Amino acid sequence: MVSAREKLHSITKTLASGAGVFDPAFEAREIIREYAGDAALIGGGLDDPQTKLIDAAVSRRLNGEPLQYIFGKWEFYGFPFYVGEGVLIPRPETELLVDIAAERLGKNSLLIDLCSGTGCIPISAALKTGAKCYAVELYDAAFSYLTRNIALNRADVTAIQADATDGTLFPGLEFDAVISNPPYLTGTEMKSLMREVAHEPETALYGGEDGLGFYRALIPAWSARLSENGFMAVETGETQGPAVAEIMRESGLEPRIIKDYAGLDRVVTGEK
Repeated sequence: MVSAREKLHSITKTLASGAGVFDPAFEAREIIREYAGDAALIGGGLDDPQTKLIDAAVSRRLNGEPLQYIFGKWEFYGFPFYVGEGVLIPRPETELLVDIAAERLGKNSLLIDLCSGTGCIPISAALKTGAKCYAVELYDAAFSYLTRNIALNRADVTAIQADATDGTLFPGLEFDAVISNPPYLTGTEMKSLMREVAHEPETALYGGEDGLGFYRALIPAWSARLSENGFMAVETGETQGPAVAEIMRESGLEPRIIKDYAGLDRVVTGEK
């Protein structure tokens, strides 16, 4: 039996040696926790099956595969989500969109999330606020994760596989919130992706040469579907806030740029 503490030190050292891992110590702990549990980290040992699983995970990580894909599940806003090849990995900064929804919505509210991917935004919003939520995702692999995650979390979310730029979906409904974390990386950014990000689907990353393509399509198409006091909220790249705010303004909304927890421009809201 191998000491978990010795294995933790060994993995940390391995991941730090040219693997391009941002936080080797964190990832080493997560790998041991995933396959051996928390108890191992406070002085336990690892049996042969656990060691083999851990070594296989480290090998995959050294090849650049994202930790979230290796585990097949990741947490967002305190809830579990299946993740894997073909879907964007939920990121902490996106939780800001759920915070914004939670401040404004309640049980009688309607929210729609566009370009939903795993469904982390509408599912978390539904569980947090009690609002009735809708989700739109176009691509097969991502839509499969979306429906699995709705079932996993037993969330009141209605999902449709469709083009999110089609503002005629769910006819007859007006939404109190239209939310989206659309693809927004520029052509230049796509050429210099980190190794693990390059494993994620291009369709969830690339927002056109200037990164603004989806905002130009989504905002005008859905601003007309807002209820009387409704709002839009979209995640953006840290330099895109002013440009997206202008698209909001041109669509008849009053924009506001909101910074994330690191102090960077991250979300643009638009009030009807």
